Amino acid sequence: MATFGRARRAPRSGNAFLRPFAVLFVVSLALLVLRDTTFVRAGATFVTELLVPAERVLGQVGSTAGGFWQAIAEIENLRTDNDSLKARVDQLTLENVQLREQAFQAQQGMQLAEAAKALNLQTQSAPVIARDPSGLLHTIVLGAGAKDGVLLDDVVISDRGVVGRVSEVGNNYSKVLLVTDSGSAVSALVQGSRAAGIVRGQYGDTLVMDWILQTEDVKVGDVVITAGLAIGNDLKSLYPKGLILGKVVEVTKGENGTFQRAILVPAVDLRHLENVLVVNTSP
Repeated sequence: MATFGRARRAPRSGNAFLRPFAVLFVVSLALLVLRDTTFVRAGATFVTELLVPAERVLGQVGSTAGGFWQAIAEIENLRTDNDSLKARVDQLTLENVQLREQAFQAQQGMQLAEAAKALNLQTQSAPVIARDPSGLLHTIVLGAGAKDGVLLDDVVISDRGVVGRVSEVGNNYSKVLLVTDSGSAVSALVQGSRAAGIVRGQYGDTLVMDWILQTEDVKVGDVVITAGLAIGNDLKSLYPKGLILGKVVEVTKGENGTFQRAILVPAVDLRHLENVLVVNTSP
């Protein structure tokens, strides 16, 4: 009985499987036959009109999504280009700084060479490698010493005028006592009137010219130069004649026929020296 029951259910299962195909076949055949009828055309038009808005929405969504991904790709490209441009700008900036520094160094070298040529003495250039930023110590250190031929009491100048003299010499360095130091003394002349005096350093970055005769004509704006005269028991002056020391900014007249005094601004900006000339004045 169980076997007979299973045999009876098998045909119903086959009919259930074939029935949908039969229905689809009949519908397809009907549509094929009736495709040119007014009823089918109207139905197709109706369905198409229903689907058009959905198609438009789907099209817009697809277009928007495509534009979104395209925008992301363009942003990434712009970022890459921007990074490349920044790197190029940084490189060009560095090259520009290096070229400007080379040009500045070349200009300084030419100016020092012209100053050395005008002196007609044995000179050598030297870089400034240390200074007191506070300005309290009136000394600088040069990157040239005994092995370079620098001697004690050599005169140090720039292209603008007197810097000082060598007060200490090492093998590969030398220390310079600036003309603004109170221990510095230089015989000097006022370039116009030829008034004579002694120029010394004082506190700060100024110079003072003492022992000027009251009868001498000294006025603000006069240029003061080295006189090339020895001071005291020295047989010769350390400083050659005609080097610029500074310019007069103030004159104080003495009383009762005493000497007058002039305040000078140094010709050289001693706080911003980078390269100097060491002048050998020894016989």
